[in-house]
Amino acid sequence: MAGKPKTNEELKAAIALRDAGYSIASISENTGISSATLSRHFAKHKVGKGSLTDEAVTLARSKLLQDGAFIDSLKHEIASTVLDDVAQFRQLRRAMTVTLDDLLNDTSLPSHYKMRGLAAYATTLKLSQETIRRALQIDNQEPEPESLPSLTIHELTPEEIAQMRQEQTKDAVFDKPENIAVIEEGVIDES
Repeated sequence: MAGKPKTNEELKAAIALRDAGYSIASISENTGISSATLSRHFAKHKVGKGSLTDEAVTLARSKLLQDGAFIDSLKHEIASTVLDDVAQFRQLRRAMTVTLDDLLNDTSLPSHYKMRGLAAYATTLKLSQETIRRALQIDNQEPEPESLPSLTIHELTPEEIAQMRQEQTKDAVFDKPENIAVIEEGVIDES
């Protein structure tokens, strides 16, 4: 079945996306042009995947990001994929818990079978945890800049040393119990 004729603008946009490295399936989904039509035009114009300069790639990306419908669709797809991964992870963990209980409580199984089952359980647990960490991008989170204090080290000047010694001497006077009564009366003996 023949579709509507494609405009030069539509084909130029598709060629720009292909040159920027997008797959034919992705271009087809974003432009509404069939994969067969895209393949035919790319072959006709000798367009390869990822053959454009960085400026053209940046331009194509900015055009796609300005398309609000595309962004909303992409956000929805990413969110549904992450939610699906989390749901599968939960189901797998529940099934693993039930199976582990059954395995440990089964007295008819020899111990080497139980060990194989436990090894498989541990591998499955590790892989499922890696999958969920990747889906939620837990390991890619940057620490917040204000949570990391900065430490500045510099050499003290003679004036700063003298000031510190003077403050320490004053603090020492306040720390002695016999000086408290004298300080309260307003008389400080610095001898």
